[in-house]
Amino acid sequence: MPINYIPRISEESKMRSPDRILVLRPMEGKKPLDTMMRVDPRLFKEGGDTNKLHGEMDLETSLWSLRYEKGHIPGSLSGKFTGFKQLLDAARSYYNQRNIDIVEIKD
Repeated sequence: MPINYIPRISEESKMRSPDRILVLRPMEGKKPLDTMMRVDPRLFKEGGDTNKLHGEMDLETSLWSLRYEKGHIPGSLSGKFTGFKQLLDAARSYYNQRNIDIVEIKD
């Protein structure tokens, strides 16, 4: 018999949103390295035609994954992560190699 579980976020809890936006910016004084068109320039834009990187938790499995609003995640970032910290470490490692910083995490 399935159990209907609806996670509730209490005011005292440190639990944050299961969908977080990672804000990316090119490193100061450097151009993003973009071999083979794997870094979408819309990730750095504000306003109209933008693309955002989301870290999302699957509420059934509690595993985290990354997704773009438009397009596909590169293969090295397409896995599942057991925690948000592991997801963030993998994303930082990937984007640092491409001269891109994660400057903000929005809940």
